[in-house]
Amino acid sequence: MSSSSEKLKKTAGNARASWVLSYGDTVTLLICFFIMMITVRAGQINKVHAWVNDRLDEAASEVQEAMNLAGIEEIAVSRNSKGVQITLKDPRLFEVASAQPRDTHLYQLDAVATSIQNLHIFHLMDTEHASFLRELESSGLNWLVEIRIEGHTDNMPLTRNALYRDNWELSAARAQAIMLQLQERTGLPPSIFAIGGFGEFQPIGNNNTQAGREINRRVEIFIGASLVKSL
Repeated sequence: MSSSSEKLKKTAGNARASWVLSYGDTVTLLICFFIMMITVRAGQINKVHAWVNDRLDEAASEVQEAMNLAGIEEIAVSRNSKGVQITLKDPRLFEVASAQPRDTHLYQLDAVATSIQNLHIFHLMDTEHASFLRELESSGLNWLVEIRIEGHTDNMPLTRNALYRDNWELSAARAQAIMLQLQERTGLPPSIFAIGGFGEFQPIGNNNTQAGREINRRVEIFIGASLVKSL
């Protein structure tokens, strides 16, 4: 084999090696780029989640302050994974086997409705968060607040002549009655409201005692918020 042929082979081998190295470097750079992008995106998502949680924390504080000012002890306010929880825990709120709140207790719904209506999470465009919301909207995300009302009963069976078939149906009817009262009083869009009826199946007290049954007869209002993709 001539020396020129050997030189050509050697040059070709070096070229292939250089190409392999360049390709490997490019792939490595791409992997690093995507890792960086994922890290940045994860950081942005965490920032948004923290911002949403902060707004819900503020809402819980606002509702609690309103209940304190109104001096209403029959309403409990807490914060959990579902959002802001407002519990109507007065066992006298409804007549036995009835879904309509007693007129003498409507002041409780008035207080809840007023506190919800004035929450900052419904008026963020009028606050210092307006620019952040506009930035999110430009990315295709819309701010959505939802109100879900859940009814619960004790385990006492209804009488044969009761208006409702069972406690399940009664709890759903009570949730709906509260929803309609709140929607009318707040003037908020019906589309943000939802209801659920759980009957006797999610007790928080002992149904074998009178005190426990009273605790179980309750309506829970959950205020949640999220950023959803624009349609």
